[in-house]
Amino acid sequence: MSRQTRVRWVVGVLAITGLVLVFLFQRFDVAGTIGVEGNTWKFLVNRSIRFVVNDILAIGLIYALFAERKYVLFAVAVQVFGMVFVLLPYFILKYHYPAYNGPLISFLHRLVLNPTLILLLIPAFYYQRNQMINKQ
Repeated sequence: MSRQTRVRWVVGVLAITGLVLVFLFQRFDVAGTIGVEGNTWKFLVNRSIRFVVNDILAIGLIYALFAERKYVLFAVAVQVFGMVFVLLPYFILKYHYPAYNGPLISFLHRLVLNPTLILLLIPAFYYQRNQMINKQ
């Protein structure tokens, strides 16, 4: 087994383990542990940390599966897109309408708490890679 293959295996195992641990400890108050005060700030910090950690672990999984720079860079671009167009609107809605729990906030909540956008890339990358192989 080559060194690169071993690194990919280790990154893959760490990414999957990390995603499972983030899910199991989702109720853990990271913001309170690091000294953040106030319910609003705790909410913002906890959600932001979970969003970023989930997506970084999912990007690690993409690296482990495909080991191609273009896929990792695209996944990072999707994460930045998610931060701007999913995380920020979620925070704005939760801050200005804290009692609102309709379908829009529910949808954004799922995207923020789960690495959905990044994990959707795995089947897309797999399909694209297979299409490129079939064309050759």
